[in-house]
Amino acid sequence: MFEKFTSATRQAVIRALREAEQHKAPEVTEEHLLLALVADPTTTASRLLAEHDVHRDTVTSAYERARRLGGLSDSDAEVLRELGIDLHNVVANIERSLGVDALSEQPRKPRRFFKSHTPFSAGGKRLLEATLREAVELRDRHLNNEHLLLALLHGNGIAAELLRRHGMTYQTVRAAVRNAA
Repeated sequence: MFEKFTSATRQAVIRALREAEQHKAPEVTEEHLLLALVADPTTTASRLLAEHDVHRDTVTSAYERARRLGGLSDSDAEVLRELGIDLHNVVANIERSLGVDALSEQPRKPRRFFKSHTPFSAGGKRLLEATLREAVELRDRHLNNEHLLLALLHGNGIAAELLRRHGMTYQTVRAAVRNAA
């Protein structure tokens, strides 16, 4: 699949690997891939993100907030709130009982097939697979950053929620990608 990536998308994947390594993350996640998209101002995906005020600090603060909530997104917290569960109180009680770092991600030893790079998380792999589906649906011969952005929007989770909160929808981004082609 990597051979179908455009040069810019290959560079985005490499940037995502570097982001994960810099953060000492055990795996490359959707967060790292979104940070990689934001970092290259030459692509349509990056321009769309910038137009919607999605920048590096926006992405990092959204993921930091989610980490403080045990990895749950704002919509997950809202569902719990509707069920009468205040996630902030739960987190505060856990931190009082077990310590402030109790809910932070504990680094685990990932299974590495190649010693030279950080592996992709299950979510990161699903995102790359969804990128391929987006290219196929648009009848594009190569996978580019815009397909990666569409895959992020098509999914659920922190990245998709962040993008939607900034006014990006799957339909509007797909239309912009078609118009840019």
